[in-house]
Amino acid sequence: MIRRVAVTTAGPVVSVLLALGVTALFLTAGGYSASSAFSVMWSYGIEPNSLVSSLNDAVPLYLAAVAGAFAVRMGLFNIGVDGQYRMAALAGAVAAASLPFPLAIRLPLTLLIACAVGALWALIPALLKIHRGVNEVITSILLNAIATTVVAVLLSDVFRSGGGQNTGTAVIDPSGLMPTLPGTGSGQGSVSSFVIVALVVGIVYHLVIDRSVFGYSLRVAARSPEAAESAGIRVDRKIVQAMLISGAVAGLVGLPHILSVAGRFDGTLPTDLMFTGLAATLLGRQHPIGMALGAFVLAFVERSAQVLGLVQLPTEVGQVFLAVVLLSSAVGYWLTERADQRIALATALRRRLRSGESTPPAATEGAAR
Repeated sequence: MIRRVAVTTAGPVVSVLLALGVTALFLTAGGYSASSAFSVMWSYGIEPNSLVSSLNDAVPLYLAAVAGAFAVRMGLFNIGVDGQYRMAALAGAVAAASLPFPLAIRLPLTLLIACAVGALWALIPALLKIHRGVNEVITSILLNAIATTVVAVLLSDVFRSGGGQNTGTAVIDPSGLMPTLPGTGSGQGSVSSFVIVALVVGIVYHLVIDRSVFGYSLRVAARSPEAAESAGIRVDRKIVQAMLISGAVAGLVGLPHILSVAGRFDGTLPTDLMFTGLAATLLGRQHPIGMALGAFVLAFVERSAQVLGLVQLPTEVGQVFLAVVLLSSAVGYWLTERADQRIALATALRRRLRSGESTPPAATEGAAR
C-alpha cells in the first residue's frame, strides 16, 4: 500500500521538478535570475487574492482534466474538449439569459443544457470511430475548428446582442448567474460556487470509474477489447458511452467564465483550456484528487507568472512550465515505473532468498525422520 501511494505521487513530483529545472535553465539562458523569478512568483502567488484567483481558475482546468480522464480510461483521447466546451458555453449563455425561471431552476437547467450540447458534440467522433474506424484524435481536432466557426457564425448572426466590436450574447441577469460561496466575500476576492460543482464531478468520477461495474467494464474494454467482447461487453457501446460522459463534463468547462466572470458569451472566453486540463490529467494520473492538485498547481503558476512583467522578467515562464509539464509527465511516469519495477524485483528476490535459506533445515529434519 505504501509503495503504491509512493509510486502514484512520485510521477507528478518528478514532472514538476523537471519542469522547474527546465524553466530555471530557460531563465538562466536568457540572462535572468531563476531564484529571483521563483521568489517573486511565490510571494505574489501566496497572497490571499492570488490564492482565491488560482482556486477559481483551477475549476475549469479540473473539469477539463476529468473530461479527458473519462476518455483515457476507455483508451481514447478526447482532444475535442475545446470545441465541446465552446459549443456548450454558447448554449449555456443563451439558456441562462432567456429562461424565465428563478435561480434554483434556471441554474440546473443551464448546466444540463451545456452538458447535453457537449455530449452531442463528442458523440460525432465516437460514431465515426465505431462505424468508420476513424481515429478520434483526428476527428476531434477537426471538430474543434468546426466548432469555432459554428460559434462565430451563431454569435454574429443569431445570438448577437449589441453592436460594434464588443459583441456577445445577451447579458445574463443576476438570477441566472452562479453565486459566490457564502462567507468568501464579494467581487474578485470571492470563491465561485463552481468549486462545489467541481467537487461533485470529482466524486461522481471516482464512484463511476473505481466503484461501479460500468467503470470496471470500461477498463476491461480498454485493456483487452477481444476479452471484453468474449465476456459479453460491447466495446463499441463503451466507446460511445465514454465519449458521451467525457463530452458532458467538457460542456461545463466554459461555464465558470460565463456565469461567474463575463455574464454572457463574448470574445473573452478562455482558449486552450483543453491542453492545460490535459496536463492536469497527466499530472494527476487520472485520480480525482491528483487531478485537483495538478489543476491548482498549473493555475497557481499561471497566476503567479503574471507579476513577472512588473519586475522586468519574462512572463512566458508560465507557458514554458506548462509545456515542460506536458512533456515531462511521460518521463516522470517512465522513471517511477522503472523504479517501481526494480523495487518489486528486488523484493521478490529477497523473499526467494529468505525462503531458500529456511528450506534446507526443514528438508534435513524431514530426511532424518
